[in-house]
Amino acid sequence: RESTPGTLRGALMSSSVDIHELPRQWFERSQYRPLVTDLDRDRWFLLAREEMSLKTIGAAECQARAAKPLPDREGLAAAVQSTYEDWNLPCPPQTAAGIERLGRDETLCVVTGQQPGFLGGPLYVLYKALSAISLARWIEESYGTPCVPVFWVAGEDHDIDEVRTARFPVDGEAAAFSLPHEVSRVPLSKLAIDSQCEKVLAEFISSIATREYSDTVEDLASQYHGRNLASGFAALLAKLLGSHGLVFIDPEKLRPLARPLLRRCLENPAEMITQIESSAEELKATGLKPFVSSRFPLFLLREGNRDHLAPSKNGLCVDGGGPELDRQELLDLLEKNPERFSAGALLRPIIQDYLLPSVATIGGPAEVGYYAQLGQLSSWLDVPTPRILLRFQATILDGESSRAWGELNIGAAELAAAQCPEDLVKTGSDRTELKELRKIHEQLETLGGSLAQENPGSRSLEKGLKKAHGALGRLEDRIRKLQARSDTPGWKNATTLWQQVLPGGTLQERHWGYLHLIAEHGTGWIDELLESIRTDPFSLCHHLVHLKP
Repeated sequence: RESTPGTLRGALMSSSVDIHELPRQWFERSQYRPLVTDLDRDRWFLLAREEMSLKTIGAAECQARAAKPLPDREGLAAAVQSTYEDWNLPCPPQTAAGIERLGRDETLCVVTGQQPGFLGGPLYVLYKALSAISLARWIEESYGTPCVPVFWVAGEDHDIDEVRTARFPVDGEAAAFSLPHEVSRVPLSKLAIDSQCEKVLAEFISSIATREYSDTVEDLASQYHGRNLASGFAALLAKLLGSHGLVFIDPEKLRPLARPLLRRCLENPAEMITQIESSAEELKATGLKPFVSSRFPLFLLREGNRDHLAPSKNGLCVDGGGPELDRQELLDLLEKNPERFSAGALLRPIIQDYLLPSVATIGGPAEVGYYAQLGQLSSWLDVPTPRILLRFQATILDGESSRAWGELNIGAAELAAAQCPEDLVKTGSDRTELKELRKIHEQLETLGGSLAQENPGSRSLEKGLKKAHGALGRLEDRIRKLQARSDTPGWKNATTLWQQVLPGGTLQERHWGYLHLIAEHGTGWIDELLESIRTDPFSLCHHLVHLKP
C-alpha cells in the first residue's frame, strides 16, 4: 500500500501474539548479576531493591510537576522543532501535534533515550521507546493530563564500539553488520554514513530480501542514507514510531538552555565531586555498589574530540594529562559557545529534568542503578531528583524457536527456571545410574548422621560430608545432561530455543536487533506490545512474547 510521510509501506500484521509474564526465577541467571552487586545477597539489584524503580505515578505528582515552571518552555519547543528540521526527520501529524503540545505550560512528558546505534540498535531500544509511549498514554488516560513521549538521542557520546554493530538471526545463523568507523573521541552525531557504511546497509538489505515484509525494513534502513549516525538512528525510529506520537530531540540543541547548571559545575568542580561522592557513600550504605565512578561529569569538545574535564589545582584540565584550562576562559566560552560542552552520565538526567517537563524517565537496569546516585548532586544543583521507571523487558520467540518451544511442550515457568539447554528436555524416567546415585545420597545422609553423633561439632567431618554431597550432585547433574543430549529430537529443539533466548550467552534484548522481526512479521506485533505495556507500565516482570505464524 502507498505510504504517507512518516508512515511505513507494507506495515501489516502476519502473526498473532501471546505475551506471558515469566516468574521472578528468570532473574536468578548469571546474565543479570554483573549489573550491580548487592553486597548482602549477590542478587540483581531490582529484585532486592524494588524501591529504586517507580511503582506508580499519582495525580498529585503530575499536578505538581505541571505547576513547576520550566526555565524556557518556548526554547524547548524551538529546540525540538530545530531537531526535526536539521535532521530532516519524518514528522507525521501525531508527532507535529506532540511538538506543539510541548510548547504549552500544562503539558508533561515521559522521557527515554539511548546512544544512537546502527540499524536501529538492539531490541531494548525498541522496548524503551514503547515503554515511554505507553506510560505517556497511561498518564493521559488516568488523569487527563496531556503527556508527550520524548526520545533523547544521546549523539554527544563518542564510544563507537558500543553501537557500531547490529546483529540479527538470518537463515538460522547469527549475522553481524558493523560500521567501519575507527575508534576516536568524535561524537557519534558527527559520524557520517559514508560510502563504506552504505555498502554495509546494502548487505543487510540483501540479507532480508526474501522476507515477506522486506520492503518495510528497506524503507526503515534507508533512513540512514545521507545522514549521520545520530540523525539516521532517529529517522529510523521516527519512521517506525512517529505515528504513535513519539517526539525526538537532539540534546545538543538544548545546551544554550542548560547554561545555568553548566556554569555552576564549572565554577565549583571540587564541590561537585564532593556531592557525587556523598551520593556514592549513601548508596553503599544501602548495601549496593555505585554504578558510576565519582568523577567530574562534563566534557569539552576540542578540535572535534569529546574530551573529559577533571578538577586540577588551578580549576580544570583535560583528563589524561591534557592541558590546564583557565576557569574564567571556560566560563566565557560557555556564554559564547555552549554547544562546546557535553554532559556525562550523572549530569545528563539532571539537565534533562531541568529543561523538560518530565514526570518520569524510562531506563534499563544500568540506568536505574546510576539514577540511585543522583540525590546529592540534584539537590546541590537545585533540581528535583529525577525519577526512573524500568523499561519493558522481554524475550521474543518466533520461527524456529517458536516451533521448538511447541515441540518441547514446556511452559513459560519451565523456560524461566532453566539454567542450561539440557534443562529444557523432558527425559522421562531416570536412568539406572541416577537411581543408584540417589541411593548413595541416602546412605551418605545416614552415615553422616551417625558420624556426627560420634564426633559432635567436628568441622572437618562437616566439610568432608559437604564435599562428598557436592561431588555426587555434580555427577548427577552430568548424567542428567548426558541423558538430555541422548534424546536427539529433544536436544535439537532445546539448543534451537536456547540460542534464541540467550544468543551468545547474553540476554536476547541486548544481543539481537528487531528489524528481522519486522521483515518476517510486519509491524502489527509492535502495536500489540504497546497495548500490553499500557495496561501495566510499572511491571517489573520479564515477558515472553510469542509471535505465532
